Amino acid sequence: MTNIFFKFWRVASVVIITAVILFCYTNLPDSIAIGHDDQGYPNRFINKQQFFYWTVGIVFSINILMDLLKGLLLKIDFKGLNSNSAWANEPTALKNLITGWFSAFLAFVNTYLIFVILGLNNINSRKGQMLDFNYNWLLIFGVFVLMILLFFVPLRLLFSNPTPED
Repeated sequence: MTNIFFKFWRVASVVIITAVILFCYTNLPDSIAIGHDDQGYPNRFINKQQFFYWTVGIVFSINILMDLLKGLLLKIDFKGLNSNSAWANEPTALKNLITGWFSAFLAFVNTYLIFVILGLNNINSRKGQMLDFNYNWLLIFGVFVLMILLFFVPLRLLFSNPTPED
């Protein structure tokens, strides 16, 4: 059931991030502030077209490369690598775990990038492109959740056995 939720979230996040990128592209000024000094004044800029192409490239490259990695991991014969592992002896449960993890990871990354792009749009939509709001919480939250997601699969494989619903 969780795999269905994360797969839906991932597909929805790809659609939403595409819409957000297109929306922000039409609303952003030609010169986008991407860096600010200590007082909040913009000091580094990027062209709107560069921002659009880099954003689209990064978002879709991450999604495509992670799909390729998932496909490669699913082709591995884990029973041949470690025949004593309970997970290797339950290939369906292992496949469901890997598929669900990749969907959850990409859903979170896409959602995180949506908020980053909306934050940049918010900063650049104001006159003067001032950084008058502290976005550090977004960075800290993103790193925290990313660390949890990265360690979930290895810890689950080491310290648990597959259950019948997996």
